[in-house]
Amino acid sequence: MAYGLVIEGEPFQVFARREGAGSEALVLKFECKDGMGILGIRKAGRSDPPPSTMYEESDIEPGSLRAGRFVHVLGSGQRQSYALSRISTEVAARLPADKWVELRPHTEYGFRYLVAPEEQLDAVGTAAAVAVAAAPAAAAVAAPAAAPTAAVAAAPPRSKPPVSVAADPAPAPASSGPLPPPQTPMAPPIAEAALQGMNREQAVEHLKAEMAKVHVLQQRVSELEDLLRRSKGREKDLVDLVAKWQNQG
Repeated sequence: MAYGLVIEGEPFQVFARREGAGSEALVLKFECKDGMGILGIRKAGRSDPPPSTMYEESDIEPGSLRAGRFVHVLGSGQRQSYALSRISTEVAARLPADKWVELRPHTEYGFRYLVAPEEQLDAVGTAAAVAVAAAPAAAAVAAPAAAPTAAVAAAPPRSKPPVSVAADPAPAPASSGPLPPPQTPMAPPIAEAALQGMNREQAVEHLKAEMAKVHVLQQRVSELEDLLRRSKGREKDLVDLVAKWQNQG
């Protein structure tokens, strides 16, 4: 350990799994070997719990992890935040329900994330996905014979699904190639373009997620400023020490 930094992955462990077969809700828990932790999740009527060495929470919606974070509180009081935004809805659907998956620390562009190892996830064609896909089929079987005619008559409104599909890809470019990494707040022109394809509720959630990213950046800046102050203090001490030895010569 140096300058208050720790080796990622050693002082704590964070685990995740689905609540049960066919359920979208998640269960998260952590265990700290050094210091304490806080599980921060945006959820109606929920405030962040106090720091603790062990914690478990269920009934977590995958969408709430877009602005979620795990905060490791070191013994010195310093806090290191790990974003949970990499646990997307798609990744959450592939988490097993019968065993825990340990989330691994990952640093990218100076930001810390917790990610689910690909080898511990279920295959893309999970039972949950099959169940979701089977629901429309079951509805079609249960529908009366006249239903196809009604469906043909209602053909024009089928343009609605593409609208919702078009709204979803808006945030996707933020995590692709040349655009900023997921935890970097969008540039105003990109954010404005993303909001155009969202309804009011989606826009509010999107803006909350952007504010969470700003909070992460501010925490990172605070940590770097603290390191810079310590570095300047050590530099001054070394300069004084060099001057002292030069004078003795």
